[in-house]
Amino acid sequence: MKLSSLRQTAVALLTVVGFAHFLRKDFDYNPTTTSSVQSTTSVQQQIKNHINKIQFLAPISCNNIPTDTAPHYTIAEFPLYNKTAVVDYAPWTAEKDTKQIFTESNGGLYHQILAIDPGEIFVDVGANIGQMTMVGLVSGVTTFAFDPLEYDIMKICSGVNETVKRGHTQTTENLHLFRALVGNESQTNVSITRPDDAFGKFEQASLFANTIGVARKPKSYVKEYVPMITLDEIIPPHLPIGLVKIDVQGFEWPVVQGMKGLLERKAGYPRIVHYEEQRRVTLGAGFKLGAVQAFLEGYNYTCKNLGNDISCKK
Repeated sequence: MKLSSLRQTAVALLTVVGFAHFLRKDFDYNPTTTSSVQSTTSVQQQIKNHINKIQFLAPISCNNIPTDTAPHYTIAEFPLYNKTAVVDYAPWTAEKDTKQIFTESNGGLYHQILAIDPGEIFVDVGANIGQMTMVGLVSGVTTFAFDPLEYDIMKICSGVNETVKRGHTQTTENLHLFRALVGNESQTNVSITRPDDAFGKFEQASLFANTIGVARKPKSYVKEYVPMITLDEIIPPHLPIGLVKIDVQGFEWPVVQGMKGLLERKAGYPRIVHYEEQRRVTLGAGFKLGAVQAFLEGYNYTCKNLGNDISCKK
């Protein structure tokens, strides 16, 4: 397929590195239907019923994912919220096998996730190895996490299982994990590109090889094939959204195009949309710098540039 054709389709990749914090005009929103009123079990069952209607995409059960035979666990502590999570880092990252303490001065996006209202949800687009997803898990809020790579899903599940094992959470019912891309349209089979196994850093991926976040280029690449879904289709209409984080190697534009229905909600719209924008990867993917911000500002969001991240609130 030609590059121009791919850009027209505007496929959005969920990938990698990064930390990034987020019904239509006829949306039927009723505060009495949120989890602040209903039991957690009832809400989670409604979510499962909604997801089951999507025939080409099923949530991941970490019980069915192979165990990481060489884990590198890092403990993330959040004393202001009395929460702790375990993240299984890749062996080539500096954060592996350490303890990180996040206070008021360095909590940043983590604290925004922990501050989400109990009746709202957290959406992690481009979950990578689960740095943000794990925070959503231990916070207790309903968390939707998306990543296309088999390796990343293994790492996320490793962190989930270790977090449970160490007693930092009593349940994983609030986590809905998908091995999938997120974009502006739903498709059953889309390819992504990552470095070959010999290169390492194969938790990095992109729709195009030139936007993969590695300093030196691999000798060869590997393709993986996964479904792609829009947030409008996967997020149940009755759930208010506290925060959407998007870190997808330059494909943030297609992701927000696929969540127009959420942005148009009269109530329950994403309070925060936090996304990454790097000049090299955005332009390399064929999109314009500033386009996402201008788009969100059209929905009355106020955006703040945080370097490579942009946080938009409403």
